[in-house]
Amino acid sequence: MKRYELIDTLRGLAVISMILFHLCWIMNHFGLVISNETVSGFWFLVWERSICIGFITISGFSFSLGRHHFRTGLIVSACGLVITLVTCLFLPEIRIVFGILTFLGVAILLMIPLDKVLSQRERKAHAMIFAAALIMFVLTYGVNKGYVGVGPLAVAVPGTLYRGYVSTFFGFIAPGFYSSDYFSLIPWFFLYVCGYELHKLVKGTRAEDALYKLKIDGVNAIGRHSLPIYIIHPIIIYFVIWIISLKAL
Repeated sequence: MKRYELIDTLRGLAVISMILFHLCWIMNHFGLVISNETVSGFWFLVWERSICIGFITISGFSFSLGRHHFRTGLIVSACGLVITLVTCLFLPEIRIVFGILTFLGVAILLMIPLDKVLSQRERKAHAMIFAAALIMFVLTYGVNKGYVGVGPLAVAVPGTLYRGYVSTFFGFIAPGFYSSDYFSLIPWFFLYVCGYELHKLVKGTRAEDALYKLKIDGVNAIGRHSLPIYIIHPIIIYFVIWIISLKAL
């Protein structure tokens, strides 16, 4: 099957941005160059959110392009579990629980039954579902912080929902929970659905032709191998920076 070169390229750009982001984050963790004020600042947060939004949207977009979704969902979920176990056992100070891979694995599995319902809809219906999912993403974006809605229309979510790991998985973070990489089912699954519907809207249009042709050589190759790169790169960066920090003492 012919690949969408532009999607691979965009995924590759997101991978490169992610590697640079993690490099800055880990350097800060070891007290090298990057200050706490920078890492906790507004623009650093915008950078991190742009990477996340890109990955999740592209993953949703790519769902209909893939095969063996059940196997893929299990593999990605298993990779997320391995990262959780490794970080909790060996790097508890930057442990990852319910990280991006765990979320994406679950999102793929949840999309399997939804795809059977949504895939045969007309274009107008896909546009409406895309709009509804985007609105839900915006409205539930603050659920991790205890509210839903936007601005003066925001309302508090009952605190009784915020307890235990199950509630945390869904987005209602239990007191004391910590993860250096956390993506709950709410609101992020709505964004995944947006990506899924975006493909349905583009398919069969002139815009689809551009997806096949536009690319950046080399970057698209990175995009095609994003999963192993995601798993391996933080380990390499962490230990390289660790060695550098030891020499700096």
